[in-house]
Amino acid sequence: MPVHSHNDYTRRIPLFEALASGCISVEADIHLKRGDLLIGHSSKDLKRSNNLHDMYLGPLQRMLESRNANLSAEDGAWRGIFDADTQQTLVLLVDQKSARSQTFAELNSQLQPLRDLDFLTYWNGTDKVMRPITIVASGKAPFDSILALPNNHRDIFYDAPLQFLLSRGDDFSTDPPTFNYNTSNSHYASTQFQNAMPYRLSWPGEPNPCPSTAAGKDICGSQLEQAASRGLVTRYWGAPTSPPNMKDSVWRFLEAVKVGLINMDDLGEVRDRARGWGKIRDPSV
Repeated sequence: MPVHSHNDYTRRIPLFEALASGCISVEADIHLKRGDLLIGHSSKDLKRSNNLHDMYLGPLQRMLESRNANLSAEDGAWRGIFDADTQQTLVLLVDQKSARSQTFAELNSQLQPLRDLDFLTYWNGTDKVMRPITIVASGKAPFDSILALPNNHRDIFYDAPLQFLLSRGDDFSTDPPTFNYNTSNSHYASTQFQNAMPYRLSWPGEPNPCPSTAAGKDICGSQLEQAASRGLVTRYWGAPTSPPNMKDSVWRFLEAVKVGLINMDDLGEVRDRARGWGKIRDPSV
């Protein structure tokens, strides 16, 4: 299911409820506390027992080791979490809430066992090599720290700002353009629903004030078009959840404009709506 389990750690059974519902993306908020990555929305919610390794990294490693026991890593073969599609990656969105560089460094360190097993999606210098788990850093994660990872094996990707994809780092003199946020360093492009601009600035049939250059098309493109040109998966968070008819209308709208992932809090509704959503549209999700 093209669904992101928002604040997954708050569920009765974190991670496993999302996997059982078919979600291909889960979210964990992390804080660096006493040398460990503790999970919670705010510093007041933290418990030593609720840490990233025990709730997410460790269980994922055990499941994947079991599912890949008879495969040869040397051949690049792998089997992901889902039986329905063994080549579907699971995205772990790590929303960093504390100390930028220190928290990121600890995250990078704790990923080493999964890295050693070749379970992490990575950029090899020319292409993104998909693996069972794709790590995306969000929140206070420093983009500079992601860029500082080895360019021939970068395995933590950024959650780029969907409303600010156009940046000074973009170079439109190349063909195709070279973008600051791209598949070598980012995976998602997200923003709050109130910032959504899914349509072009000009409508078909109306005078187009935008230049016909690559830069002009990008400037006047919708958020979804800008993300697509950069190879990124789109996600809107903070959409209305009540009243029910408003929530349903928003979901239908996001499906209609072909957003990459639906951000969901109620996994019961995910299971109820499973048949309506159908297959994942974007193979890069």
